[in-house]
Amino acid sequence: MASPGSRTKTTDVWSLPQDEQLIGQRISEALPRSGWLCSHPGPKGLHQVHLHRQLGEALSCGGRQAFLLLPTEARAPEDVLVDDAVAPRSDLGHSAVVQFLCSRRLQDGEGEVFEAGRLAVRWFEQEVGPERHQLLTEETRLIWKVLRAATRPAIVESTQGRRISGMRIGLAAHDLVTSSGMLLTRGGVQRLRLAAAPPTGQMRDKL
Repeated sequence: MASPGSRTKTTDVWSLPQDEQLIGQRISEALPRSGWLCSHPGPKGLHQVHLHRQLGEALSCGGRQAFLLLPTEARAPEDVLVDDAVAPRSDLGHSAVVQFLCSRRLQDGEGEVFEAGRLAVRWFEQEVGPERHQLLTEETRLIWKVLRAATRPAIVESTQGRRISGMRIGLAAHDLVTSSGMLLTRGGVQRLRLAAAPPTGQMRDKL
């Protein structure tokens, strides 16, 4: 449950590297001044953190997750090295970060299972003020619009036959799952199967 006054949006996403490249490219096109922080395992300061132009570059540098600063023109933290390809930054401090967490393929007792990643953002309206809140809302809406354009709805079905909607799946990930019959998970022990998507126009994501 979101805290009072918080603005939160999270979407589970199944993706492969090809999908992540496409999502990142489309976000960069829609928000030309955006930049992604790489995220390295281990204690802070163990690795140099960079601000990359593309999501794929940040994931290749850091690992399973990357962070997009909002507003998208905000300056990077002082200890972050800004890549030359990143657009010049303003003097604005960032008020929120969008997390992109990659999917992963895991082995369990039933074989291989495909665990969802996610796209998530959160900020507190009372802490940023009305003008900054409006800017964050507009940029976040644009990012999720890009996500919907670069992926397709993921309607999943539990072992009890219950259908769950609201997730997304990349085109390459969809091809993998449909051709292999691989089971899905959103984390935890529940196993899901990919079901047929509804007709275009029935799925609506709102911030």
